[in-house]
Amino acid sequence: MKNNIIYLSILMSLLSCQKSNNDIDKVLSDFTNGAILRTITQSGEFNIYDTEGSVFEITLEEHDTENGDLLQDVQVFTKHQNGNEALMRTIQASDFTTGPKGLPRVDLKLSLKDALTTLGIGSSSVAGGDKITFRFQLNLTDGRSFTDIDSSSSLTGSYFAAPFSYSKIIKCIPLGAIDGLYTLNLVDSYGDGWNGAALVVTVDGEKESFTLGSNLSSGKFTKKIEGATTMSFVFESGEFDSEVSYTIVYQSLASDNEQTAISDGPSPTPGEKILSICQ
Repeated sequence: MKNNIIYLSILMSLLSCQKSNNDIDKVLSDFTNGAILRTITQSGEFNIYDTEGSVFEITLEEHDTENGDLLQDVQVFTKHQNGNEALMRTIQASDFTTGPKGLPRVDLKLSLKDALTTLGIGSSSVAGGDKITFRFQLNLTDGRSFTDIDSSSSLTGSYFAAPFSYSKIIKCIPLGAIDGLYTLNLVDSYGDGWNGAALVVTVDGEKESFTLGSNLSSGKFTKKIEGATTMSFVFESGEFDSEVSYTIVYQSLASDNEQTAISDGPSPTPGEKILSICQ
């Protein structure tokens, strides 16, 4: 009798392995694996004054259930602001190389100039602060495609970092001197001056230093630049930089419109400063 109970238990176990009505089994019966483009590295800035030299560099690694064997191609789409998308280029599977994990990898360089050419717009139609977006679509040999709308929050960050879409803000970083009035607003939070700190403005090799005296908490200085080739703004450190801050406000010689080219401090980092001037 004991042996019969054991045999019956084994038979019931076998039958339960063959068929299940559990909810999890119903879910898994419809489960399929997708594919992603994992972000390995990305770098680069877009500058309105240098569309050709403004390059977005990105390395992508393709993941699928066949370790890359399902990869057919990757399409790169671009758009300006909220405008219409355009196909910028198609990356074939043969353009990928085998990465250190045995998966397909590709290094891409996407310039602002090429994006604008693809969209059929000139640099004069683009302003500082505008956004250029690159969207990737991964196409597999089995006919399936994956892009940003298929990527959940668990895939856009952390290890996988696979958003399929990347946006670059166009900055306005001067490559040389820009005509205008530059107002330097200097502030010392303690009220005893900059204690040796200074803003040094150099125009075509001629330097001029701006600072606050020992009994001052603020000061305003104006520097006019016109017809010059080069300019630079350098912060030189003092004894109490934690009290120091400043802004540089730019105004075109042709208009009354003002814009803050830089706001820095407290504790500004010594060295040359990158201004943002959108004309």
